[in-house]
Amino acid sequence: MAVVSVENVITEPIRKFLLVTIVAAWSLSMFVHPLYGEEDPGERKVAVRVVAVLSTDDLGVELRYPSSVYCDLAMDETYVVGGGEGKVVVYGPNFFPVASLAGGRGADAPRGIYIDGKNNLYVCQGKSASRPGRVTIYNPAFFPEQEITFADMPEGENFAPGNLVIGITGNMYITGLNTRGVMVLDGNGGFLHWLKPRDRIFDRKALEALAGSEAVDPEILPTDSMQSEQSKAAEEEDELKKLLPPALQPQGRRVDDSEEPSVVGPVKIVDVKRDSTGHLYLLSEETSKVYVYNSAEEFLFSFGRKGGSTGKMSRPKSLVIDEKRKAVFIVDYMRHTILIYDLGGRFMYEFGGLGRAPGWFQYPSGLAMNREGQLLVADLFNHRVQVLDVQFDYTFPMFTVPDEQEQPYDGPQPDEDQDEELIPEEGEILQPQPL
Repeated sequence: MAVVSVENVITEPIRKFLLVTIVAAWSLSMFVHPLYGEEDPGERKVAVRVVAVLSTDDLGVELRYPSSVYCDLAMDETYVVGGGEGKVVVYGPNFFPVASLAGGRGADAPRGIYIDGKNNLYVCQGKSASRPGRVTIYNPAFFPEQEITFADMPEGENFAPGNLVIGITGNMYITGLNTRGVMVLDGNGGFLHWLKPRDRIFDRKALEALAGSEAVDPEILPTDSMQSEQSKAAEEEDELKKLLPPALQPQGRRVDDSEEPSVVGPVKIVDVKRDSTGHLYLLSEETSKVYVYNSAEEFLFSFGRKGGSTGKMSRPKSLVIDEKRKAVFIVDYMRHTILIYDLGGRFMYEFGGLGRAPGWFQYPSGLAMNREGQLLVADLFNHRVQVLDVQFDYTFPMFTVPDEQEQPYDGPQPDEDQDEELIPEEGEILQPQPL
């Protein structure tokens, strides 16, 4: 007599049903998720792959504190400013170091690099023990041809150039260390004027320096007569308030001692870049904003917000424009991250974080982009330059207003949200994903 297991009779159909259900659910997810993943902004990702790491110079010596990086698109070469050695190292198309420029040819305090259409090399140099801040111009053979100093120019006595770009008109736009605005020179190095974006400033030392200056909006700093009139009006208002019943008396506004005083005046600019149409992008570490001008130096708009959280900048140091993908990359020195905006100022992504492994950063300070579209990051305290392949997808909205984009203004536009600066722990920011 055959014995049939009750357990097998009951459970076998259930097992088959569960197996079919799991396979069907998995197959459905393969089709459904990609469909909605592109529509949901929360699903957007940025993929980062480390292509190369530049860590030695042409003599085989380890790079020390690379602070700036520049890509010569015509020759497909990379220029790295080594802050520790005070030299410029040149890398070929395969990222192999081929030459260097140092004090023997007058480059004893390099800070920023630019190469014009004739392959002339412009080296912005800070003050040294025996020489003032200057821009040294070298021919393609690295022999000095001209040197521009600033002592005789307006507000140029203590000017120490940091970064430089030549506009579509041939004028030079030069940023300076702790300098408000950019200095504009003609093609021969003659002074033209200053270009100074204006915004709300919270720096206490800046308030003291700008107090009483014509650069400050007068309504921000009331005169003694204005203060006396305001005080008299306040006293009269207080007397009227006393006539009201206690339940109807207005409660005084709580004073927040953490609120910092501010004025509206010219802001400090740390970097300047230009696109192919002649638009100028001026980056301020002080306000964490980018100020955009057209080729005629007419202000268009600004974007960026100061803070220590995702999508905000704490201490931005450098930017680069990717016209092919219509994006602006900005490096944040204090948050150890790279932020990506579209050309209209809309925040899209950020990646990076504090760390030593490839794809992580430790106080990055410079950005560049080569002709392959790869992003180069001067990773200051990791003593290297990382070459990154950054891939992301973005659908430009047709009927939405870009986040935090600001229209041209004549008066003050304060930042409403001043977040506390935060330094993220390793792994807190989006970890680079392999392609």
